[in-house]
Amino acid sequence: MKRFILLPCLALLLHLSAHAQTKLTKPAEEYGFNQNTVVTSAKGLKYKYADWSRLVATGKYQLKPVDAESDSTVFILTPRDTAKGLVVIGVPKSTLFFKKGNHMLFLNMTDVNGKLIASEDLKGKIVVVSFWFIACPPCRYEMPELNILADKYKNDKNVVFLALSVDKKEDLQHFFKVSPFKYNVIGDAEAYFSFYGVKECPINLVINPKGLIAFQSQGYNNGMVPYWLNRTIKQIKEEELKALLK
Repeated sequence: MKRFILLPCLALLLHLSAHAQTKLTKPAEEYGFNQNTVVTSAKGLKYKYADWSRLVATGKYQLKPVDAESDSTVFILTPRDTAKGLVVIGVPKSTLFFKKGNHMLFLNMTDVNGKLIASEDLKGKIVVVSFWFIACPPCRYEMPELNILADKYKNDKNVVFLALSVDKKEDLQHFFKVSPFKYNVIGDAEAYFSFYGVKECPINLVINPKGLIAFQSQGYNNGMVPYWLNRTIKQIKEEELKALLK
């Protein structure tokens, strides 16, 4: 077997962008949705923190950034999108860093909570992967919907959610006190970013049980990525079932 060493790449970190720098310019927890976040209705009516946070917690509403390409502090509270209309919009933007059908390699990893994610344990499973970092605005904007997706499959041992971040463990833990991320989050993951050449975030992938990339996307894509992740997971499961019934 060909061996390789994954090393952090300084040049990568200097150029990594999603219209934001990786370096935190304020305490990590201040990047999350909090009482200073401005939330309005589609007509411009401003919501109190207690009201919009309660509505979002029901799972029936989501926060849409006024400008998804910038570090927006103003969001519009809207009913959660359904599948209707998303197919018409089309598949999210692809990334140059990964190709559908290519093999995805994992090493043993430990998440921010100290849980070991063994590469052997990922074999034969559907693995949903996110490359992200705290100071990346679109990464944060899609997190609530990604959390809903992770919750949907939390009792399915054959679907694993991984999030790779260049942020330090301590910063991630502070950030998650305000904005939890329900993936298995791996901090200090510069080596993976370097090995795969990831220079922009967010990147979202779905790896099938054979270890092949079944879906890949780059960017916020108007918030429709979680829909396509779920659609891909369902397609893989349907194909597996058909194979068993043959």
